[in-house]
Amino acid sequence: MKVFTVSQVNRIIKDLVDNEVILEDIMVTGELSSFSITRGIAYFTLKDNETMLSCIQFGAKKEFKIGDSVQCKGNIKYYAKMGKLSFNALTIELCGQGELYKKFLEMKEKLSAEGLFDEEHKIPLPKFIKSIGVVTSKTGAVLQDIKNIALRRNPNLNIYVYDAQVQGNLAVEQVIEGINYFDNFSDVDVIIVARGGGSLEDLMPFNDEKLARIAYICNTPLISAVGHETDFSILDFVADLRAPTPSAAAELVTYNNADLIRYVKDIFLSIQNKIDSMLREYTDNVSLLTADIEHEMSTLVNDQILYLNSIIDKVDRAMDNSVDTARYKVDILLNTLDRLNPVKILKSGYSYVSLNDKPISNNVKLGDVVDIRTNSLKLKAEVKSKENL
Repeated sequence: MKVFTVSQVNRIIKDLVDNEVILEDIMVTGELSSFSITRGIAYFTLKDNETMLSCIQFGAKKEFKIGDSVQCKGNIKYYAKMGKLSFNALTIELCGQGELYKKFLEMKEKLSAEGLFDEEHKIPLPKFIKSIGVVTSKTGAVLQDIKNIALRRNPNLNIYVYDAQVQGNLAVEQVIEGINYFDNFSDVDVIIVARGGGSLEDLMPFNDEKLARIAYICNTPLISAVGHETDFSILDFVADLRAPTPSAAAELVTYNNADLIRYVKDIFLSIQNKIDSMLREYTDNVSLLTADIEHEMSTLVNDQILYLNSIIDKVDRAMDNSVDTARYKVDILLNTLDRLNPVKILKSGYSYVSLNDKPISNNVKLGDVVDIRTNSLKLKAEVKSKENL
């Protein structure tokens, strides 16, 4: 058995393909399942109901959309260095939309009319997300991209993964199961449905009506991160947020420490400014209140002083009146006493008769010696006679 090197095998295949006349200057029709232009070179894939064909066009100037039905003229080429068979298109002509793309547009129009794409139903993402649930294939590069970017920006982020096929017959049901699982998982703040880029048929599970309706009723914020930035699916329109790529979704749901520090500083500065403003306002209010109190106290004190002065005036007047009245009464009493003064009576020619230093009365007897006092004399006399009046 002869042993060949890889280069030898590729050269043999290349000779067979390049020398096959039937593969030269042929027309190929099919549906575009991918299309991109880089530096004037178009890379695209043609498909029909059974197979796919990789194609290339040099000097490409015209853009085509995924789902377009085209007719290409060119040759089959085998690139030995890469071991890849490709159709080298010289011309590409549009001949109608493909069936898959038509179904996509019909579904989009139907669900849009029902309001599944309306912004009023979109749930905003939380400001700071602590946990995310990712529905994707656990073996794909997409999951690693999300983890690398998310954990680099926020090492404290919790990432939960629901392993689901993102292509093929089982993809729709498994993605739905993943969404329902995380929607009932209280620890998850956001759900990301993710897969890498691909052809239109590769992304068809994410154009499924049942998946769209499950995404619509999901109570947890849902991010669609399906395909490349130029790829669109029905899930993109129903989801609360569309990320152009899975990597972009990881950035959308995470914040780095510097952002958090700036956010906290801004909050602290805002609170400090608010407190300073409140203190200034309270100080002004206290000053105004103090001035009002001082004014009220001054007015009250002045009123009380005026009131006390009026009381003092009344008391003074009352005392003066009382003194005058008392003086008048005293004068009357003095006059009365003066008139009743025994000395003054004696001066008037009267005398005072006493017995044993007591005024005489009916008890005086004949022979008693009584004292007689006049204004200027004191006499003693014997009672010689006694006569009742």
